[in-house]
Amino acid sequence: MSGPHQDQPRVFQMWTKQISKLRVLTLSLASFAAAGFFYSLVPDSEWRQKAEDSIMLVDWSGFGPEKGLYNFTLVTAMIDIGRGDWDSQARSYSTYLLYMQRVLRLDVNIVVYVDPKGKPFIEWMRRGRENHTTIVTMTIQELPYFQLKDRMAEIMNSETYKEGNELVAKQLCESSSPEYDIVQLSKLYLMDRTVTLNPFNSTYFIWMDGGYGKGENVHPPDGIWIPKGLFEHADQMTFLERKPGVAAFASVRQKIHKMSINIMPGGFFAGGGSAIRELYRMQKHELARWMEEGIIDDDQTMYMQLYFQKPSLFRLVPADWYDVFKLFNAHTST
Repeated sequence: MSGPHQDQPRVFQMWTKQISKLRVLTLSLASFAAAGFFYSLVPDSEWRQKAEDSIMLVDWSGFGPEKGLYNFTLVTAMIDIGRGDWDSQARSYSTYLLYMQRVLRLDVNIVVYVDPKGKPFIEWMRRGRENHTTIVTMTIQELPYFQLKDRMAEIMNSETYKEGNELVAKQLCESSSPEYDIVQLSKLYLMDRTVTLNPFNSTYFIWMDGGYGKGENVHPPDGIWIPKGLFEHADQMTFLERKPGVAAFASVRQKIHKMSINIMPGGFFAGGGSAIRELYRMQKHELARWMEEGIIDDDQTMYMQLYFQKPSLFRLVPADWYDVFKLFNAHTST
């Protein structure tokens, strides 16, 4: 574990120089894009989004006076699985960092799990909130589930797994990349680890994917998040539930790992420390069953299966992917 340290001024100076160079390049390229020079090379919407995100990043001057709520801990991560080199569904590490800046602008207590190469970026974004930031450097190889990588690959390559599998037919990464599933399934491990570390003496913890929103402006523009409708349900795990709902799949629960459905998004969930620990314990047992029976999928299917085991542990809130701040924010940005 690591947090603010004595080398921060030097790190920030180096990062500032890099950002300054990036800002000149970004603004220049954005001007060219606006003039139409790159339309034949990069789709307009994609280029404009990356240019806007880059300008948003390099113009970030850090936090001002404290205005947030600090009685809970937000947990997030950015662990590289080499997705930038994939043949399909590729997304670079730098793109994910552009997404992540929105989460890092939230004026909250935050624990960030990140590759060593991403640590300077986290430090850069959290300037002014060092006392509300804990950074834990780690790689995918350090995740406990990484020891299951070979078994996951064996399952994915088996004819039994491939038979009648919609995920395989659609060539979705959760059916072909053990690394992807390892990271997705490790969210509860990281939450449980944070409950143990508890650097801010919190009783309530919120998971949010580092890339939550995927570049869409769904976060509070002023970074102030005052959660509502969460803390009073600390004995349960709050999840978003997309239509048609989890109950609609109860009769086919034994094959949902082969179905292309998105009912319980894993980009956000929250609960008290005891609820998190219970859910993580249940997940470890369920994943052991998966490995024994030749089952693999990402965290969404895992959460559904755990819900079927103990519905009382869950609080499902009807919503769509990026509705967190619409549903759970008492603060109106100005």
